[in-house]
Amino acid sequence: MVRTQGVAAVKISAKAGRQVLEVTVDRQNGQYVVEVDGTKHLVDAHKLEADFYSILTDGRSYEVSVEPRGDAYYVRHGAAERLVTLTDPSRRARERDTDPDGPEKVLTMMPGRVVRVLVDQGDEVKAGQGVVVVEAMKMENEITASKAGKVAALNVEPGQSVEGGAVLAIIE
Repeated sequence: MVRTQGVAAVKISAKAGRQVLEVTVDRQNGQYVVEVDGTKHLVDAHKLEADFYSILTDGRSYEVSVEPRGDAYYVRHGAAERLVTLTDPSRRARERDTDPDGPEKVLTMMPGRVVRVLVDQGDEVKAGQGVVVVEAMKMENEITASKAGKVAALNVEPGQSVEGGAVLAIIE
């Protein structure tokens, strides 16, 4: 397959209940190649409306709802519901390198497209306040400030494509 986006594959850990899966997602030819614990799946995903998605994989069709809840997502398919937490394996390393009293780089974990910018440069923000909304893997993800402060720099605008690990804003 030929990569059409020019964006590197994203590696994440997904925790659902007690099960933790290592997942790699790569966009190729308008679809996703999703590798879960070493098994590859070709996935075609489309947002239907609000939090509902249509997913085609391995010859089967699924309609799921994905509702963001802080750092996790409620994923529903039929009567089944799971709380899924996604973790960027490099996040711990980035957090160790962060000075709690210094400027905070607000980063996106996955490549995607900026949908909305929720603050302006110079705005005061609270810890946990949304800064930018990025659409990645057909889901909108609100990227929040981890500390209170002033928006010293805003590096993106709506419609802009971003790489995983991109600095969206800086909070001082």
